[in-house]
Amino acid sequence: MASSPKLPVQFRPVPVRPRQDGWTAERQIAFVEKLADCGSISAACKHVGMSRESVRKLRRRPGGRAFRDACDAALDCSYADLEETALERARRGVGRPVFYKGEQVGEWRHYDERLTMFLLRFRRRHRFGPEADGLPRPLVYIPGYNPEEQDPFDPEDQLAGGLDAIEFAPELPPDEDEDVPDGSE
Repeated sequence: MASSPKLPVQFRPVPVRPRQDGWTAERQIAFVEKLADCGSISAACKHVGMSRESVRKLRRRPGGRAFRDACDAALDCSYADLEETALERARRGVGRPVFYKGEQVGEWRHYDERLTMFLLRFRRRHRFGPEADGLPRPLVYIPGYNPEEQDPFDPEDQLAGGLDAIEFAPELPPDEDEDVPDGSE
């Protein structure tokens, strides 16, 4: 006997009066499966032949907590695809056509920096999130920092004023051993 595909979310369907055109247990399960696949309530409703309003009503029913939680979990499942798509768009950009005299003559890549910053801000909170806005941070909050170790070489700190001293050093007289052209021959 072939086993049916496992639901991404296990739940107990909302008990409803049996109706040919209503929310049967099978329809509820099919709706949640489709919702996990596509991430669209409208598309999942169309798949099972029900309306968005009927989904809202079913979610609000007294026994609808399990269905509501299953729908939320199914939407979370679909967000993985959405996140992957957003990452690809941030990395590779989106092709925008270039037209000349009504014909497409080329394409340029549009990179949405707001999308990139959004992804960095929430996926790498420790570096780009709100916690990082309060820089400078104490060194103890930097991962891998050991206060017992000697601080690494900081060229800006070690060489502060060094370049100024070189620029304003007095010119030394030429060595007597060097042949210096004096313009007279």
